[in-house]
Amino acid sequence: MEGKTSLFLLSWFLTISLVFSECPNGCTCPTSTQVDCSGAAITEVSDFIPENTKTLQIFNSRVTELTDSPFQNLSVLVILRIERNELSQISSGAFDSLVNLRYLSLSNNRLQELPHGLFKNLERLTTLLVANNQLSQIHPTVFTPLKNLIDLQLWGNNLKFIPQGIFDQMHSLLKLNLGKNSLTSIPANSFEKLAKLQALRLYENKLREIPEGAFARLGDLTELGLHHNQVRRLPAELFSNNQNLQKLFLSNNLISALPRGIFANLPELSRLTLFGNAFGKITVGVFGPMQKLKELWLYDNQLLTLPNNVFSNLTQLQLLSLSRNKIHSISSNAFNGLNELLELSLHTNALTNLEEEVFSGLPKLQNISLQNNKLKSLPRKLFRKLSGLKNIQLQNNSLGKLPPGFFEPLEHLNEVKLYDNPWRCDAGIHFLKRWILLNQLKLGNSSQVVCSDPPLLRGQPISDLNDDPSSLGTAATTINADSAVPEDIETPGSTTSYSQSSGNPMDETSPLLLFGTTTEEIESSFVTKSSSLPSPEDGRKRGLWGLTSLQSGVVIAVIVLCCLALLCTLIVCGLYKRKKSSHVELRMKQPNEA
Repeated sequence: MEGKTSLFLLSWFLTISLVFSECPNGCTCPTSTQVDCSGAAITEVSDFIPENTKTLQIFNSRVTELTDSPFQNLSVLVILRIERNELSQISSGAFDSLVNLRYLSLSNNRLQELPHGLFKNLERLTTLLVANNQLSQIHPTVFTPLKNLIDLQLWGNNLKFIPQGIFDQMHSLLKLNLGKNSLTSIPANSFEKLAKLQALRLYENKLREIPEGAFARLGDLTELGLHHNQVRRLPAELFSNNQNLQKLFLSNNLISALPRGIFANLPELSRLTLFGNAFGKITVGVFGPMQKLKELWLYDNQLLTLPNNVFSNLTQLQLLSLSRNKIHSISSNAFNGLNELLELSLHTNALTNLEEEVFSGLPKLQNISLQNNKLKSLPRKLFRKLSGLKNIQLQNNSLGKLPPGFFEPLEHLNEVKLYDNPWRCDAGIHFLKRWILLNQLKLGNSSQVVCSDPPLLRGQPISDLNDDPSSLGTAATTINADSAVPEDIETPGSTTSYSQSSGNPMDETSPLLLFGTTTEEIESSFVTKSSSLPSPEDGRKRGLWGLTSLQSGVVIAVIVLCCLALLCTLIVCGLYKRKKSSHVELRMKQPNEA
């Protein structure tokens, strides 16, 4: 009797196990409570899903519709993901039996609406994802039953407005994503009941303005994304009640001005993006004390100047990007307070010069980018207090020279870019040449640093220039019309001659003679100086036309040879003509006369 009872119980257990654990066709069951169904062969939700399933995933199928109660036997289901399908319609009773559901994802489908009452029995739901669908509007009360919802994702739809009071019953909501829609405005009280909200994302919409007080009730907000909209103006008190804000994204809008004090009450802010806007200035007082702000992105704006102390409250900032503006001047104390700054980006502006002390308040700076400006010269002590500087980008400016000792205080320098500058290869280029030869690894390809002037040296790498200092000195002093009489030119009573080290001191093709001057300057220099320089009396008397005896002899010899050549030519021509005449006369006689 006991044996029969045991056999019956075993059979009953096996039957129940088969009923509850059999995996549907076309699906896989990684565990006894999880069912994954995917593939084009699936066109509807199976009726044979085990009743003990807690996780059901339907991906990449051809399911187009969810009818009433397709999950009627799945009362213990906790996670339901129906993603990347052809789903376009859902009946209002589709989820009625899923009373224990916590997580529901309907993302990446083709849904155009959420029917009223769809979530009426999902009071335990904490996460709802309806991203990347085709929703153009939402019923004002569709989310009313979701009192325990923590995360709502509606990004990637075509929503044009937010119905009044649609979020009023969602008191537990922590994350709300409305990005990548077509919203043009938001009511001032849209989020006033979301006191626990921590992350609000409104990026990539068409918002033109943000009403004052829109975020006033969001005291716990830590992240706010308003980037990629069309906002032109921000109210001065917009963030005054958001002291817990840590990330604020305002980039890629049309903001033309930042009101004084707009960021004055954000002590927890650690990330702020303002790039891609249209403001032309930043006034002192815009930034309040932000001890946690590490990065500030201000590139792609219309900034013209940087006033003193504009960043003085950002004492912990490590990266400051001001590139691709129109900055033409920087006040000497503009960077005061940035004692922890490691990287400064100023490239692609309109800078023509920099004050010597402008970077003196940045003791920890490691990287600075100044390329693509119009810098013509740099002070010798520009980087003298930046001993930790590792990377300098100066390419594509208007630099003709660098002062001697410019790089001396930079012991940790790893990389310098100097190419695409109009380097003037005169006597003053030797400092740069020597530095290049000693630091070629820091320059990368030193052959890219080439002369621009004078024309005869254009394109020649500076590292390949002749390094004869006496020749450079001769060239420099001979050509400079404002200099004193060079020592290597004879003065009355002296016995020295023109630069004995040079074979021909007047050779205009000599590169050393042409350092730092153009051909026109050379010619004008010799013309203007010929009357003022002392006449070199070297013991050789001047002869005809003011030439030396040797030069006069050469000229006379050439003249004599030319005369002899002319006389010989005349004699030969006369003889040839006479012979030809005789020949013609002979031909004209009759045969018998011959």
